[in-house]
Amino acid sequence: MNLTYPSLYKVADVASLSAQKLHLRLTVVHACLLILGTAMAVKSLPTKEYSLLVALVFFAALGLSIFLGVKKYEKNWYNGRAVAESIKTSTWRYSMRAAPFENAESVHTIKSEFRNLLNSILRTNRELGDYIGEHQDTNDQITSEMDQVRALSVEERKGYYLTYRIDEQRMWYTTKAAYNKRMQRIWFSAVVIAQALAIACVLARIAYPDWSYWPTDTLVLIASFCISWTQLKKFNELSSAYSLTAQEIGIIRGQSEEVITEEQLSEFVNNAELAFSREHTQWVARQDT
Repeated sequence: MNLTYPSLYKVADVASLSAQKLHLRLTVVHACLLILGTAMAVKSLPTKEYSLLVALVFFAALGLSIFLGVKKYEKNWYNGRAVAESIKTSTWRYSMRAAPFENAESVHTIKSEFRNLLNSILRTNRELGDYIGEHQDTNDQITSEMDQVRALSVEERKGYYLTYRIDEQRMWYTTKAAYNKRMQRIWFSAVVIAQALAIACVLARIAYPDWSYWPTDTLVLIASFCISWTQLKKFNELSSAYSLTAQEIGIIRGQSEEVITEEQLSEFVNNAELAFSREHTQWVARQDT
């Protein structure tokens, strides 16, 4: 039985993924327009129509740049991810009876505290409200699966947490670390190739001065885009961070052998959730600097 997350998590998750896809796709389109315009301007045809076409390409790139600045998809992407991860970690704390959702005389008190936490997360991220409003979900905020897991014994909850949270997250971070490392190499190679071709064009111009079509500027622009894309996706930074987090999760998992009581399980879960949420918190903080 996989844990079903609150409705607010699903909405924030979908909103973040939607904003991410739009931002990245439009960024690529913007770069392609600039590269196309630069390539067309290398060897202009002596006609007004061609010059107008080149101008239209650059106008489209300018318009898209303004559109991206106004819509702020990147900010919605990061904030939506932060909200989703905050809700996810709180959901696991609730389901594991970890602080601040330990056992109480009435489960209704705990449910009220969890709902208050969701309201607090929403109030803290009011600017995301309009974008989240485009992605509706009418399911429960406290799901039946959350209560079913919460009703398990200490040993059963520990086993469930190790399987569906610890091991799953460790695999996710390990896979993502390898992926980002591979992508860093690919895009670094692209930068080197584009710059090498640009240098080759400059040197070839010396040998063939009569040839007027040298796409040096286009190649430089392609290299610049590759560098910008690497900085946007933060492949190298994420690869290192994810690798360290995966190792930290492995260390935390070993501590589960000492977990026997409710208090020990609560401390164990909170330590693990702190490790999971740290990377997302730092990610959002880096975008605000």
